[in-house]
Amino acid sequence: MFYSYSMNINKGVSVVICCHNSASILPQTLKSICRQKILSGVNWEVVIIDNKSTDNTYQISEKILIENACPVPYKILKQPELGLSYARKMGLDNSEYEYILFCDDDNWLKENYIETGFSILESDDKIGALGGESEAVTDHPVPEWFEEHKRNYSVGKQSDHQGDISNGHGVLWGAGMFVRKTALNDLYRNGFYSLLTDRKGKQLSSGGDIEKCFALRLAGWKIWYDERLKLKHYITKERLRWDYLRKLSRGFGAQKVDFDPYLHALDNNTVNISEYKWQSQAIKLFRKLRGYGLRKLITLNNSSEGDNDILRIEKTIGRLKELLKIRGDYEKRIKQIKEAEWRKLFS
Repeated sequence: MFYSYSMNINKGVSVVICCHNSASILPQTLKSICRQKILSGVNWEVVIIDNKSTDNTYQISEKILIENACPVPYKILKQPELGLSYARKMGLDNSEYEYILFCDDDNWLKENYIETGFSILESDDKIGALGGESEAVTDHPVPEWFEEHKRNYSVGKQSDHQGDISNGHGVLWGAGMFVRKTALNDLYRNGFYSLLTDRKGKQLSSGGDIEKCFALRLAGWKIWYDERLKLKHYITKERLRWDYLRKLSRGFGAQKVDFDPYLHALDNNTVNISEYKWQSQAIKLFRKLRGYGLRKLITLNNSSEGDNDILRIEKTIGRLKELLKIRGDYEKRIKQIKEAEWRKLFS
């Protein structure tokens, strides 16, 4: 039987925006939030987390909200511990409402985003996380390779199917993602903590949003996708560089090591446990790198822009380095997730 420690559920939407040195890109995001059209009397608020910024993010946030007559209560809080996971947790802890919308500082929400998301979440009380579709916008020329790799930038459709994607694609990116506060709080109160450090400043580690989707699925919640939820994702010139995508790819490879315990648990123990020993994984990765050829690896830093093999190599290197880094804890983490108390919430 499901049990919950969250006694008082306050229906509404808390828009949580986590910022680190966001003064230059935040105004358009806040304007899109102030222009939301709420026709059904949905209660909502804005919670901005200034995550150890060294620019005037705090002042710009307040200025834009005042100038655009923010129609709902807002609060701007400072999180001194650098890291997206810390910022999001502060936003969760300081939100008033049951539905948390994690809006990145470069997300421009369609004017019906909040009301549509609220309606979908109200339609099924087993939805733990909800996401939609995004479109890239930029002030700079888009490289030829961007369309092929746009999902690495949280752009496009997140699934080929709408509705419950728990047993399909199964995860959502954090940009514009709604989560049910009750669901997250019950995870944390029953011992859940993230295996990932998530993004810190300019470091390109990430994956905390995907990890939460894995955890919610293991606890019995649904992961939901709906294309009626649309936003524009502003991408800076710096992020459209090939070397940025390479670094991003290496980060994706590293985060996959921390996903292994969840994937093993979601496989319902049907996989061979020997496949989840760090030595077996490392051997596979070394063989994969060798398959690209010595010449390719030696000339890695002089490779041509748009060479997809380079991105695959970066992911493999990232995964291998992270695996060797945490090798002593690799199998412990698999056991930890398998036996976690928070997985019993729906048992």
